[in-house]
Amino acid sequence: MTVLHCKASPLPHMSPALVGVLDGFRPGGFAPPICVLEEARTVLPALARALAPLPERELTHVVEEFAEMLNAGVANPLPGVALQLRCVALVTACATVPALAWTSVAVRQALVTFTFFPSAAQLVALLEGRCGAARALYGRLNLLVAEADRRAAQERAQQERWAQWEQRHGAHPVYNPVDNVDYMKNIS
Repeated sequence: MTVLHCKASPLPHMSPALVGVLDGFRPGGFAPPICVLEEARTVLPALARALAPLPERELTHVVEEFAEMLNAGVANPLPGVALQLRCVALVTACATVPALAWTSVAVRQALVTFTFFPSAAQLVALLEGRCGAARALYGRLNLLVAEADRRAAQERAQQERWAQWEQRHGAHPVYNPVDNVDYMKNIS
């Protein structure tokens, strides 16, 4: 039995500047620096991949490893056929669990949490609970990028309005009757 293989950090690394902007971000507030927005745009797809579920074949393999490890550590281990049936049920139940949940830390947490072999719902709840912070981070990054896109669209629209105004009004001189007064006649 092996411990689940996982990368050092399934979440992408973020600079302290981006973390600080996310902590204080309020939609409609001050615009973040451009370098922070660029970093947010690069981190967002990586975080989306981490929050995506595993492919079915990989999920089946990971669930089988996970169940074997968990079966060895509980008070009521399941026999072979029952364990295989439970694995099939777990694969079905865990089909939407994000990839970042399947780590060796999750195995340790499950071993410490469950005295008896858990139901599929209990295991999904444990794994989904590990993804809450990442989902919140993804939501805040989405808000940050959407707000920046909205500001850019507003700026482009304003520039278009100014260009249209200049096109309509800039070519026509404005008549001012004061400019047509002959001042020399009034000087005596």
